[in-house]
Amino acid sequence: MPSNRSSHLPRWLQRVAAQFYYLRGNFHRHFGNTSGDRREYQWAVDNFTRAIDLHPNFVSAHFNRGVLYWRELANFYRAVQDMTRVLELAPGRDEAWFNRAIAHHMRGEIPQAIEDLEHYINITHDVGWRTNAQNQLELIKAVAAEREEVRNRR
Repeated sequence: MPSNRSSHLPRWLQRVAAQFYYLRGNFHRHFGNTSGDRREYQWAVDNFTRAIDLHPNFVSAHFNRGVLYWRELANFYRAVQDMTRVLELAPGRDEAWFNRAIAHHMRGEIPQAIEDLEHYINITHDVGWRTNAQNQLELIKAVAAEREEVRNRR
């Protein structure tokens, strides 16, 4: 639904349409996961984007699109943008800190990745994911220290 037409719809209908596109995005994501077809992931992103166009504060659409960007489509810049938006809209959405940290790391933004992981470790209540984040943090710090050591030898 083009945004110029959707802006003329009543707000409640925009939200219903946003939910439709969100569900469609999850449908394509599922088929991407089962088939490995990257086109399904792009179609999922397109549907999440349509949902966001209709309802800009749709936290779950931003979150799911952000995860797809970093994990399936290697668009780390867009992933950071989406996760940042999630944190602006829903600061209590702990897993956005972890996902943004991974996207930062993939972009080579080590200080930002470390900062986000440390924050996530301090706020999460999920012991399993905290352990995962601690392991990620140790690895990132070790790689950063190794790079620094190599630079200092030159």
